[in-house]
Amino acid sequence: MYFIEKQEELIGKEIAYVWANQFCEQTTIITKDKGVFMVCQEVGWDDGDKETRVFYAHEAKEILYPLRRELHTKGIIDESEWGEYEKELKKKQEAERERFRKKQEERERKQYEELKAKFENQAEPIKD
Repeated sequence: MYFIEKQEELIGKEIAYVWANQFCEQTTIITKDKGVFMVCQEVGWDDGDKETRVFYAHEAKEILYPLRRELHTKGIIDESEWGEYEKELKKKQEAERERFRKKQEERERKQYEELKAKFENQAEPIKD
């Protein structure tokens, strides 16, 4: 399972499930390869001005998660695929944290070296 965040990524995909109730806030499209695409219509400042907004993965997941059992019973997205998605998401988050930690350490090391050089150059021997 993965989330589609660009309309163009739907091109060439086979649709497995569409949820587009007249009164629902969003339209959900699930492809046969388990891609989830979610959009909604938002009214702009002008009454007639409508805009289509694509949901980000975290927004779509929040809406779709309560429906996971229903999707499982219909054979669209299996419960195990949710687990796999969660594991993959945790791996990505951990990799991002590690990357951030390394950048932070590099910045701190660089700052330490700059301060060390600055104070070593300023230090003058004390004469009696």
